[in-house]
Amino acid sequence: MTPALHPTDDLWFDYAAAQVDAATRTLLEAHLTYCEPCRTLAAEAAAVGAPILREVAVPEAPPGLLAGILARLKTPEPPRVGREVLPLPRALWPLLPDLSAATWRGALTPGFRFLEARQPGGPSLFLVHMAAGRPFPRHGHAGLERSLILTGGLRTEEGVMEAGDFDQAEPGHIHSPVALADEDCWLLATLEGGIRLQGWRGWLQRMARK
Repeated sequence: MTPALHPTDDLWFDYAAAQVDAATRTLLEAHLTYCEPCRTLAAEAAAVGAPILREVAVPEAPPGLLAGILARLKTPEPPRVGREVLPLPRALWPLLPDLSAATWRGALTPGFRFLEARQPGGPSLFLVHMAAGRPFPRHGHAGLERSLILTGGLRTEEGVMEAGDFDQAEPGHIHSPVALADEDCWLLATLEGGIRLQGWRGWLQRMARK
């Protein structure tokens, strides 16, 4: 099934020109594993940009790029957090950073957890797990948020997101997503500037920062 929500054409051109940060690149490449139309669009964007790239100076490769490429050539292993094997699609295994030493964190909500994988030169990459039917507290964004559903789905004020769907929320956007009732939801997200919880959780968040 082809995803219903996709990155913008401009974002694919930035991707083809190597003008996206490492975390966003992971989201885009993960979306490509689900979406044939975007694989075609990304290939066309790369073809259009090739003559231009030949005329400009080639930037220095980011740290760890070669090691990352070589790692993907090896037989991929399922991602783990400690001893826990994560139930994610096999096509995603070589795309995810090493999460083995990461630590799960919560958000004062049963059935919700997330971890942070710091990425060089840009925002961190977050892996989020929501149990089936569980909500995430109503919150707003201090900066741009991009997210990709890996398995399961979410219901938001804007509609339903399912596996492969890509979303971009602008700064100031407020929502309260709920995992669909029939399956746990796993998603990747990048976030600039953190989140601002609403209601009593927001009050606790502000008190904790004083």
